Amino acid sequence: MSDPTDLSAQLRRHAGSGRTALRCGDDAVGYGELDARADAWAAWLRGRVRPGDRVATLCRSSIEQIALLYGCARAGAVLTPLPYRLRPPELATLVDDATPALLLHEPGCAGLATDTLRHATHQPIRLPLVRPGAAAPEPADVDPEAPVLLIYTSGSSGRPRGVPLSHRMCVATGEALDGVARLEPDDVVLQLLPQYHVGGWTVLPLLALARGATLVVEPEFDADRALRRLAEATVTMAVPTMYRMMADSASFGAADLSSVRLAIAGGAALPGEPARAWWARGVPLCQGYGLTEAGPNVLCVPPSDVHASAGWAGVPYPGVEVALAGAPAGPGTGELLVRGPAVFGGYWGGPPHRGWLHTGDLAERDERGWYRIVGRLDDRYVSGGENVAPAEVERVLRANPAVADATVVGVPDERWGAVGVAFVVARATVDGEALRAWCRERLAGFKVPARVTFVDSLPTTGLGKVRRDMLRDMAKELG
Repeated sequence: MSDPTDLSAQLRRHAGSGRTALRCGDDAVGYGELDARADAWAAWLRGRVRPGDRVATLCRSSIEQIALLYGCARAGAVLTPLPYRLRPPELATLVDDATPALLLHEPGCAGLATDTLRHATHQPIRLPLVRPGAAAPEPADVDPEAPVLLIYTSGSSGRPRGVPLSHRMCVATGEALDGVARLEPDDVVLQLLPQYHVGGWTVLPLLALARGATLVVEPEFDADRALRRLAEATVTMAVPTMYRMMADSASFGAADLSSVRLAIAGGAALPGEPARAWWARGVPLCQGYGLTEAGPNVLCVPPSDVHASAGWAGVPYPGVEVALAGAPAGPGTGELLVRGPAVFGGYWGGPPHRGWLHTGDLAERDERGWYRIVGRLDDRYVSGGENVAPAEVERVLRANPAVADATVVGVPDERWGAVGVAFVVARATVDGEALRAWCRERLAGFKVPARVTFVDSLPTTGLGKVRRDMLRDMAKELG
């Protein structure tokens, strides 16, 4: 088992192993070098920040940012990676919320950092993210409950919120994940998510370094390059959009995937079509479910059961408890509740949280004890006194051969209280009335969208989550 109290001690344990810790692009560092860089960052930080201070970054995924995280862990600082894909006014809101002491940026983000601070009230010291000089290791008195990461949620349904992740949370969610991943030092882990996302840290990367494996990170996602990286990888994680882009690549059929023993999809529902494309190539692609507030690892399909898993998020990871509100046992539907050692203690600047975490996700449990997410509680709308779950309607629409993607939102209606508006990305010629007729054959009348609007693409966050708030505004504007 890993040290349950100190994230950075997990790294130190492998410093003398002689193994490769990290690869990024053409660069690689061993465990000894990564540990030394962490000490250098810790010494540099101790001269500039106090324990508990936030250190914000604007940079792509990199070896240096990982070294900085371990330096923060040793110095008692809190790494706050900001989503560099946001616009300066959006980033300024996060800076004002996190109030970091430092804002470190890579060269390509220098202009973005400057523009962000022009919009921000809080003014941290802005510096380039440059590796500091070597320094001797110093003993660190680590509080396992102290935050080491401050990650902002995607804001797919509203304003992003800061989630502090403590040493204990990071280690606990890794231990839960390892009940499925079972990483060994010989594993090569390819992580494709950006490091401003919780999955860029606690879904495989920190666990890989705790187990002495080799971690491969990509500065930015490119489907063809990722497929080439998979030729040497044994385990990987990405969001469904990334798996779809790789499966759609002309190089997918010839890609060497023979070494991949586990691929995890998270961040959104995994559609059946891309899942089957990966299964056909012999890759056990498993749907997972999580949320930043839970560390994020909550549910995962057992790798041995992937071929029967389309549409399902599986069972709880070891050590994670889940329940459905209003459905104490057996098959049922209700809000998914989560409890366990990786669940957060409250939002940044907010009141403390204790007990069950109310996810806001509506889930279904079958007779096997498997779960699937059927929608968001706040996505549901009431039409003529009947509850409508948009996810159910979306599944029916996506089953139409002419539909590439679809999202349904509820909008106010004088007669029915609310009605559904479907935004559809078509892959072939089809009209709205034909799609409404398709739905009417498969759904109760009150669930059939009142209107169908065709769009070239759905608005999404940087990781492919649909911006329903934007679609609701569009639907109201269109009348």
